[in-house]
Amino acid sequence: MKLRLAVSAVAIAVSAFLAGGAQASVIPVLSTVAPSGSNFLYSYVGGLAPDQGVKTGNQLVIVDFGGYVPGSVHSALPNVLASVSNTLPGGMLLTPGFTDDSSIVDLVFTYNGPDFHTSGGPFPSQTDFAGLSALSTFGGTKAGAFSAVAVKNSGTETGTATYNVGTVAVPAAVPEPGTLSILCAGLVGALALRRRKKAQTA
Repeated sequence: MKLRLAVSAVAIAVSAFLAGGAQASVIPVLSTVAPSGSNFLYSYVGGLAPDQGVKTGNQLVIVDFGGYVPGSVHSALPNVLASVSNTLPGGMLLTPGFTDDSSIVDLVFTYNGPDFHTSGGPFPSQTDFAGLSALSTFGGTKAGAFSAVAVKNSGTETGTATYNVGTVAVPAAVPEPGTLSILCAGLVGALALRRRKKAQTA
């Protein structure tokens, strides 16, 4: 099941020297949520824009990955290290309207390979990637934030950093069936009470 709906259309890329001069750099998308024992495996895919590249140290962070199962963050991509942090790495931007809760783990994917598409662009198409994942104890989703740093590969800004932010689906707790029934019953009761009061007033 593709969950592309969670990616915001307002992803923002900002060149280090010329605000608004670059297009979106790195966009992650939640691809699947699959049961894994008593947990859930969240898998992400994405793309690197044609006018962007990466160099050692560039990062993609999925902010506030709720219910994280320790030791489960994984990258199947060559030259991309997977780790976690409780704070957004220094210098990275955050999606407007979101905060980074230091009590919830951030997934951090760091490129440590040779320069890739850092000059000579823009290239004919975006570079797609897959293989970023982590386990959560939660099986639901909600809109969360991501932050990324890449490198402009064309024009007068070649070699400068680009900062990209947007929204992506992250784990969220799903109410137990019993709790859901209670919530539904409460809502139905509240609506019936409101109708009764309106009828009495009339």
